[in-house]
Amino acid sequence: MSTQVDDPRFWDNRYIENSSAWDLKTPTPVFVSLIKKGDFMSPGSLFIPGCGKGYDAVYAAEHGYNVTALDFSEQALMFAKQLAAGKDQKVNFLCEDIFNLEEIPQYDYIFEYATYCAINPDRRTEFARKLSSLLKKEGKLIALLFPVDGRLGGPPFNINVTEAYGIFSTYLNLIFSSKVIDSVKPRMGREVLHIYKKTA
Repeated sequence: MSTQVDDPRFWDNRYIENSSAWDLKTPTPVFVSLIKKGDFMSPGSLFIPGCGKGYDAVYAAEHGYNVTALDFSEQALMFAKQLAAGKDQKVNFLCEDIFNLEEIPQYDYIFEYATYCAINPDRRTEFARKLSSLLKKEGKLIALLFPVDGRLGGPPFNINVTEAYGIFSTYLNLIFSSKVIDSVKPRMGREVLHIYKKTA
């Protein structure tokens, strides 16, 4: 498997060249809906890996969450910090490789979207274990799986939902799964929402 996605310069160049097709330029509708409904989330500590330009991080901060958002692309975080400052919101932004992050179970929630599909697929089990290690007991992982369309190549690399469940459920318990979600139109039918809980 190509390791180019393990190099932050690869992602910096994508942002510099404005070839970041994953960028919705707005908070993720599924995430917005979860926060508004409050069925699975209420204000607490939130971690967002691969936060990109920070739309979700800033939105959560606006709604009372204590947000830590990570990306190893300096270009992405430059934009994210400007966005947070412009909205007068405090977000703890970290420029670091998720795999090198110190393992302290300190978050009530983790929102994962478009990072699992962007990392080297050979590291998906390592990624799931890392996220689990960052959750407090009873903490929840909100995993919006995309793309689940059987594509070849990447990034983004295809996600097999059954395989993803097998990986995440090694560390966490699945408590909710649905394809009926508020996806943006180009991604309808290509996303699945999984919510996991850490019980041990």
